[in-house]
Amino acid sequence: MNPVKSSQLFLELQDTLHAKTGGEDRGVLLSFSGELNSESTDAIMMLAENGLANRGAKRKEKNRMSNVLIECLQNVSRHGWIDDDGKLQLFLTIDSTPLGYQIESGNFVDFDMAAGLRSNLSEVNGMTHEELRVRYVECLCNNEWSEKGGAGLGLLSMAKKSNGPLDYQFQELDSGMYLFTLGILIKG
Repeated sequence: MNPVKSSQLFLELQDTLHAKTGGEDRGVLLSFSGELNSESTDAIMMLAENGLANRGAKRKEKNRMSNVLIECLQNVSRHGWIDDDGKLQLFLTIDSTPLGYQIESGNFVDFDMAAGLRSNLSEVNGMTHEELRVRYVECLCNNEWSEKGGAGLGLLSMAKKSNGPLDYQFQELDSGMYLFTLGILIKG
């Protein structure tokens, strides 16, 4: 039996998946649904980095993707709704597209969280790249931390690294909660 390298097997698996999703430059690198905690965060980061490496992503792309993914997970952990059991639920996908890598996350938020996020996202999406850079530096210099532990840098950072608007949606659920989805395209 011939020895087979794991990278060859990965590429074959990706080719099979890509054939189902529309072509060789498209495909799911990672899909996760479940509780967000320190163990799942570590696993998501490791799987994303492995998927990008096996996909042949350049170092700059891997760094940008990792930074955006970290910000995305921190945003959910700081601003997501925690259920009665103390759990924070999340879905996350990372796709390879002809334009780059697409991260999509979804989590539950209540009415107040949705209103705050909607306002912040609208403001961030209305800024030019230069305005994002200036606001990011101002937030760093002002050293103002919210009660949740952030300085408002997450959305700014994601918008800067994506070089485009952050795609978001709030779907109202029968329970009165909202499913908040955030899509970020990191151009290749």
